[in-house]
Amino acid sequence: MDKFIRQRDVLPQDKLAALDVTIIGCGAVGSFTCFTLAKMGVSNITIYDGDIVAEHNLPNQLFNFEQVGIPKVDAIANTVYYQAQVDLNAIPHHYTREPLSGLVICCVDTMDTRLEIWREVKKYNPDLYIDARMGAEVGKILVVQPSDPNSRRKYEEDLYPSSEAFHAPCTAKATVYCAAGLAAYICSMVAGYVNGRKVDGMVVDWVNRTVVGV
Repeated sequence: MDKFIRQRDVLPQDKLAALDVTIIGCGAVGSFTCFTLAKMGVSNITIYDGDIVAEHNLPNQLFNFEQVGIPKVDAIANTVYYQAQVDLNAIPHHYTREPLSGLVICCVDTMDTRLEIWREVKKYNPDLYIDARMGAEVGKILVVQPSDPNSRRKYEEDLYPSSEAFHAPCTAKATVYCAAGLAAYICSMVAGYVNGRKVDGMVVDWVNRTVVGV
C-alpha cells in the first residue's frame, strides 16, 4: 500500500523525494520542521547544530527525556528515523562555510548568527532560503530567492546585529505552539514550492497570524 495515499493529490512525492533540504539549527522551530518535512516525504535532509539536548529544551523542542545530554542532531535523527524511516545527514556542529544547494532553512537563535550564515549562504545561490525567527509567542518567516538581486536586497533590509534586537528574559524565550506553528508554515511553503506556487518574497507575521508581502 502507498503510505502517502492520503496526500498523493496534494503533494507530489517524486518532487519531495528529489528535494535537497538543509536545516541550520534544530532547536524549537528546526526540530519540528525537520520532523514534519520527513513525514511529508522529504528524504534528503541535512541538519546542522552543535548543541546538546538540555532539560529546558524538552517543553518546546521535539526531544524526550531519554535524549537529554546527547547532540541535538543525533536526537532528532533517531526520532525521524523511528517515525518516518528517513536517514538524516546529521552534522554535529554549527554551520560554517560548507557549500549549500537546494532549499536552505535557517532556524538559529540570534541575529548575529543569521548575519554570519547569510554571508556564506548567498555565495552559493541555493534555490530558496527560508529564515525563521521566534521569541516566545511571536515569530516571523522570510523567504528569499538568493539568485534574485531584488529578493536579496529586501531580505538584507531585515537583517541587523543582535545588539539592535529585543532581548527577552530567559523565562520568555520559547513556546511549543509557536515553534510548531512556524514549522507548519515553513513546510506549507515547501509544499507550495514543489507545486510551482510563488513563495519567494513571502513574509509570515506570527504575531497576527497573517501572510504578507506576497
